[in-house]
Amino acid sequence: MVREYQPISRSQFVLTYGPGSIIESKNGPRLIPKLYPGLGEFFNPSTFQRFEILDVRLCKYIQKNSQVEDRCRILSLPSNAGLEKQQNFRVYSTQIFPTWRICYGRLEGRKHDPVLYNGPECPVCKSGVDSGAVRFVAACPDGHLDDVDWHYAVHKKRTCKPRYYLWNASGSSLANIEITCPDCGAKTNMQEIYKLKFRCSGRFPEKERPSSNTSPYYTSPLRPGNCSKDMRITQRQSTSLRMSETVTLLTIPKYDNTISRILQQNRVSSGLNMILDAPIKFVENDKEKFIKWITTGLTKNGVSKESLDIIISEIQVAGIGKFLNLFKQLNSDERSFLDLIYEEYESLLSGAGRPTDNFVMDNCEPVLTLPESIIPSLNVYPIRKIRTITVQTGYRRMVAHADKNDTKKVSTAVHLEQDFWYPGFEGFGEGLFITFAESQFPKILDETAYKNWKDHDKTKNQDKTDWADICTLPEFVWLHTLSHALIRAVSEYTGYSAASLRERIYLSRDQKTGGILIYNTTPGQDGGMGGLTGIAKTFSPVVKTAEEIIKICSNDPLCCDQKNPLKILMERLVTAVY
Repeated sequence: MVREYQPISRSQFVLTYGPGSIIESKNGPRLIPKLYPGLGEFFNPSTFQRFEILDVRLCKYIQKNSQVEDRCRILSLPSNAGLEKQQNFRVYSTQIFPTWRICYGRLEGRKHDPVLYNGPECPVCKSGVDSGAVRFVAACPDGHLDDVDWHYAVHKKRTCKPRYYLWNASGSSLANIEITCPDCGAKTNMQEIYKLKFRCSGRFPEKERPSSNTSPYYTSPLRPGNCSKDMRITQRQSTSLRMSETVTLLTIPKYDNTISRILQQNRVSSGLNMILDAPIKFVENDKEKFIKWITTGLTKNGVSKESLDIIISEIQVAGIGKFLNLFKQLNSDERSFLDLIYEEYESLLSGAGRPTDNFVMDNCEPVLTLPESIIPSLNVYPIRKIRTITVQTGYRRMVAHADKNDTKKVSTAVHLEQDFWYPGFEGFGEGLFITFAESQFPKILDETAYKNWKDHDKTKNQDKTDWADICTLPEFVWLHTLSHALIRAVSEYTGYSAASLRERIYLSRDQKTGGILIYNTTPGQDGGMGGLTGIAKTFSPVVKTAEEIIKICSNDPLCCDQKNPLKILMERLVTAVY
């Protein structure tokens, strides 16, 4: 029998799917397990090291945020080409889930009323050909997922457990879907089942081992029942059933060089840490002794001669102090997420005309606006090459009646040889970096709306995000509003879809100025063909279109009665958020 396979890109795996998600295949829904058991024979140290994405700064942040002691590392999902396998070779196995199915009984000679059953074969017609997976599953805010307990749903506390249930869908509404027990006659409908609270089974199907070596596979469900939350029924295709949590960083010019890449290699960084933590001290102005010292230690740690030669050359040219300072900067445990963002912003400000392997930004194109415009004069920097690294750190299940702050994040990491590995991908593309021509915000501090914003209690509206400390500042929201307007305008002039463009909002450390990065680095979308950088020299019409977009408010014509356009803008922001 020829098995069918479904391709999935690395970016799709990280941004949309990933461990714990349900993907719809030609042959029914499949659950994507964790990296183990999903990768099967490819779950080994050599494969992981081969497909590792090096970014110590991002790994250090994830480790700090996850509050784990072991090192965090990033895995780019092994590809068929990278493994030198044929395109139809299965690299990642999937799990059959949910296992409850509906047989519609339409086979000639085996016709019967539709039935709901559990397993690969209908207990009535002894076939699975005319069956399809039920579209309902159960989940809890702590991330647990399971099949619906149909026995409890129909019988409540009774112990009757028939081989199947009669499934009668007489209409499109939930109330028209009736489930009946053929043994005792108990009956209910999906509308009533939706109101039920199920005791959580504590199950994580994505962590369960396969019951066979085939793919897709079944598992033996593990239901420890150790969760105090209630499960609620939801549709398996609901986008709220699994919400990915990702973090993205740019590869900035400061660390985009040969020596930085070598210092981020696992053997090098772990070896240097052991050497520098040793009780033996070195004389900082004695290069020869220092080189001999670290050469001996790194060689014992398995560092290649080519890497050692580059490290030695860097020490001889830059000196011991600068070499150690670069290593400590890369391996700092103290950076918060906002520290990394500030570092990105400062690097972008000084990046024009300093091309590296993964970053090429041209000098700015000035865009002058009229004094009465609500958008100030801008500097637009075309970025012809940009690299991002995106990591999926976990996911949440937004079940019915659950607020995001009440949900528990489930990690996507797997443990292998004392390291935590997270799925991630590299994105390459282009972008526009936009700053104020006068290097400061417009005069918004004296506006009434600004003062009203500052006086408002914003704590009740803050989510627990990496951006929480700045995302409710009026300066940030002002830039965010401008960014969305520019994205809509850019999509009109470039042919990009607005959904394919991503944004990054920057504030300076003193919050007196900021910038916007509009970019596309996701494979398979519109980007990387010069569509963004090509409009940098003719950006004035884009700004005018963005201004018209901002001027149209959902509260018009009431907002139009105000005379000060800047005041209108700020008051709209307050209305929009609060």
